[in-house]
Amino acid sequence: MIFELALFLFFGIILGSIAGMIPGLHPNTLAFILISASPFLPISVFCLIALLVGSEISNSFVNFIPSILFSAPEEDSALSVLPGQKFLLMGRGYEAIALATYGGLFSTIIIAILFPLFVLAIPRFYDFVKPAIALLLLFTVGHLLWSSRKKLLPALAVFFSSAAFGILIFRLPLSGSEVLFPAFCGLFGLASLFFASKTNEAPEQEIDADFSESSPKRASLISVAAGLMAGILPGVGSSQVTVMAQQLAKMEDNLKDFMVSIGGITTASSLFSIVALWTIGNPRSGTSVAIQALQFEYNVQTLFLIFFMILAAGGISALITLRLSKAVIRNIHRVKYGKLTKLIFALLTLLVFFFTGWIGLWVAATGLSIGIFCISTGARRSLMMGVLIVPTLLFFAGI
Repeated sequence: MIFELALFLFFGIILGSIAGMIPGLHPNTLAFILISASPFLPISVFCLIALLVGSEISNSFVNFIPSILFSAPEEDSALSVLPGQKFLLMGRGYEAIALATYGGLFSTIIIAILFPLFVLAIPRFYDFVKPAIALLLLFTVGHLLWSSRKKLLPALAVFFSSAAFGILIFRLPLSGSEVLFPAFCGLFGLASLFFASKTNEAPEQEIDADFSESSPKRASLISVAAGLMAGILPGVGSSQVTVMAQQLAKMEDNLKDFMVSIGGITTASSLFSIVALWTIGNPRSGTSVAIQALQFEYNVQTLFLIFFMILAAGGISALITLRLSKAVIRNIHRVKYGKLTKLIFALLTLLVFFFTGWIGLWVAATGLSIGIFCISTGARRSLMMGVLIVPTLLFFAGI
């Protein structure tokens, strides 16, 4: 039994790693494919759970590679695009990935140590924080605009156009997960690639990571708290809490801490979304919904079994991410960076059309125009998170 679980867990990690390297192929998609095929698969429920857990956790690590190196973000990693590009153009692309990986791995260790406490405290935390989330988001918006007061008019234009964009896209005939892919591709990915294509080549990359001038443990602790909110609260995702953590902890001036926090929040959110299924009966991700659909007995033994799967998946996924990123980075300087970014721009556009059709292309084009305006005026790109923050505020306001 243990050998079978380990085998399917590893297979899930491989599937999640492949999904992480392909923009638009979310682990939620893999989860629902596996659940749809489960009646025809001669394997046990726990082997299916191992597949789902492995793919969810490995994806939370590996998807930083295309996000940082190729400006191809998903919702959880969108805010890593700008810092990642800065690291890449300084020849430190591997360091950016290593920092995000450290954040994810250290967050996993912290959650492992405090796991019994979280199991007991999450229901109380959920009841306490849920009514205050709107106030926290309002504070985040206020602080974002206040910190952008030197360029207030462009900041206001970027934030409110992004907010209106967010309100409109959630009224389209696409699911929430479907519409976010073209939206974030346009706002963050395609807009970054549009300007990056003017760079002839990326500098040769150094395969090392310097953690000096950073506080990775502090950033990881903050990311666990933020990931807890993203993992258990409805309507709140990794991107929203990353912006809140950035503002509250004043990490925007330290790119290294920011990369650690993004990695930690993404992984912690994935972990807590699964734990929330047991503690508050509220699945908070496609993977946890798929696990719930398997209809097995929820008890302490199964919770700890799944948590040990998560720990193993986290450690293996961190190693895969670092090894895979080294293989990509060693060869990236050999390619004409301008041509590569144009090729990735075209590929992302094709993927948007493949996954979301003409509606997705319209969404991506609109996001691209907002992203180009944001970059051209020098406004902070975190202001474009209005695309999610305002719809979330409206959700909690019951509008």
